[in-house]
Amino acid sequence: MSESRTGENSFETRDFHLACFLRCTGYELLDLRAEGRRKVFVFQDRATRRDNVMAFYSDTTSVRPLAFAATIKDMKGLLHNG
Repeated sequence: MSESRTGENSFETRDFHLACFLRCTGYELLDLRAEGRRKVFVFQDRATRRDNVMAFYSDTTSVRPLAFAATIKDMKGLLHNG
């Protein structure tokens, strides 16, 4: 996994698809930070974040497919224009 906890109320990840999933499930995107050639997505953290991340990686959760596709498109726009 490529994520870490940064500060009391934020969570960051370099995993693009995890970031899209978090956005689809209502996590607030606080920042998109450059780290060399890569980007780091910084989200408002939640008490349930660890469970949400584990559900994503273990394929035991779901989101609406069209919402996920739209979020991927939006997040790619952020990556290329942000």
